[in-house]
Formats: sequence, C-alpha cells, structure tokens
Amino acid sequence: MRYIKKIYLHKTLDRAAIIDIGTLKTKFVIAEFDKDLKRKILYKDKKLTVIGRDLDKTDNIIIQKSIDKQVEALKEFMAKIRKYKVKAYRVIGTEALRRAKNSKGVLSIIEKITKQPTDLLTHEDEAKIYFNVIANDLDGDLAVADIGGGSVQLTIGNKDSIASMHLLKTGVYYLQEKFGQSHLPTKQDQDDAWAYVRSEVSKLKLNKNKKIKFVYGSTNIIDFFKETGIKLKKVDHTVEHPYKSATAELLKLYHKLMPYTYEERMEFFPSEPYYMWGADKAIMNVVALCEALGVNDVIPSNMNISDGLLLDLVKKV
Repeated sequence: MRYIKKIYLHKTLDRAAIIDIGTLKTKFVIAEFDKDLKRKILYKDKKLTVIGRDLDKTDNIIIQKSIDKQVEALKEFMAKIRKYKVKAYRVIGTEALRRAKNSKGVLSIIEKITKQPTDLLTHEDEAKIYFNVIANDLDGDLAVADIGGGSVQLTIGNKDSIASMHLLKTGVYYLQEKFGQSHLPTKQDQDDAWAYVRSEVSKLKLNKNKKIKFVYGSTNIIDFFKETGIKLKKVDHTVEHPYKSATAELLKLYHKLMPYTYEERMEFFPSEPYYMWGADKAIMNVVALCEALGVNDVIPSNMNISDGLLLDLVKKV
C-alpha cells in the first residue's frame, strides 16, 4: 500500500499503475490522476501468459514456458512504467500464484523484475474489489460475475453493502482441462461441462430475483459481445455500462461456435482472439447463474479488478 498512497499527496497530475497477474492473462494499466482524483487511462495492455497452464497435470507446478512468458510480459510493462514516468505502482497475483507449489520461486523472479513484492489477493479480496467498482457505477441490486480462468466469483449486493459472495470452481480454463482435451470438444464433453456447471451453481441455493441486474465481466465483455455479433440493446444505465443483452443471444453464439475448433473460433473476436478458447465455457457460467437467479438479461462490462483496485485505493485515502 505504501507504493500507492503517495500518489494522492500531490496537487498536480500524478501517475499510477497496476500489474495484475491472473491464471490466463497478465493485465496492465497506467492511470493519471488530477487534484480531484479524477482518473484518465493513459495505457492499457494484456498478455496471454497462462501462468496457470496445466497445473492439474503438473502437480501444481508452474511450468518454465509460462514463467518465461511472464518474465517477458513484466519486462515490457516495467519499460512502460519508466517511459510514462509512473510514480507508483502495485503488483497483484491471483489464482495460479496462490495455488502453485513453486509460487515462492516464481514470486522471487517476479520481484526481481518489478522491484517490489507481489500482493497475493484472496478470492474474497478479488470479489469485493471488483463488485465495488461495478456498484460505484450501477444502482440497484446487483449480481456481479467475474468469469476467470481458474474460478468464477459471484457477488450479490448493492452500493451500500455486499449481501453474499460465492466462489465457483468453474473457470473457463479449469473446465477446458476437466472436460475434454481436444481442440474440438465433443457433444458429450460439452454436455458433461454443462451438467457440472449447473450442479455447482445449484449448490449456491440462490434466491430468484427478477429485478436484480446481472453483470458479466470482466475486462473485455462489451467488446466480445460487439465483435461476435451478440445482439445488444442500448439502455439508460451509465457510460461504462450502456448495454444489455438476453441470455438467449449468448446461447445463439454458443451454438454457432460448436462446429469450430478453438483455433477457428479465434476469428470471431479479432481484437482478442484467445478469449474465444474459453468463450463457450464463459457462456455456460453466465447462463447457469442467470437461470438460478431467474433473470434473462445480462449487462456486459469492460471494467476489471485493476479498475477496482485503483478506485479502492482512492477511496481509502
């Protein structure tokens, strides 16, 4: 925290950055703050570092190839931090770095590059931070789903308080590894995955609430909807969340993708092609959660935990 706090002590423009090391991707953002703590994003990037690749097959050991990808990404991000003259930054780690048996050694490598320790966030930390950034932007009762590679976090509440938080072991990469190793999953693979996701969601015993706003994140979901042709309806929400869609529209895309291999699906989302490798599994999660909550509409979000971290830090000072 000490790295960030000094940002807000200045009356002129200051710059801060977040490096977020996730199971599949490492996300990076540089923001500039004015004296009123209004933020402007100067630079954003993400790299497919797959630090959590094949942990189930490697006895929870992060493989060297993934470490090499991580090192390459971090060196690039640190160069940007120097170029933009960032005064303060924070490095966070999530699912894979919490889980891996060799995380201590990997964290040591990361620290040598970033020149500061990595904060390992718990699932609860991640859920609270992401929910708060969404709740700061949307009114009313919310169900916020952060669909990750290793897990899915569902947080229910509103601007004033969080009512409940739920963790599902149904992340897209986890499902991909658990149900079929082929780059063209069979119908049986998909049926088994659907059954598993719905079973895990049923254990949450969620109350149906047709008035709740279901938010599907994070990072690139508005872009995903637009580029893949999911029908969007303009709504009078906010600048950050101007659209909604129906779960039926997501299912149309799901069935459209089924005849294609993962590699072929990449063409549906040119700006972030690798997202398509887990798009079908993400849709499974969203549809199953909406079914359990009794809602038909989905609000896509491009916001992510990095936005939440910056907002959370601003609020605390």
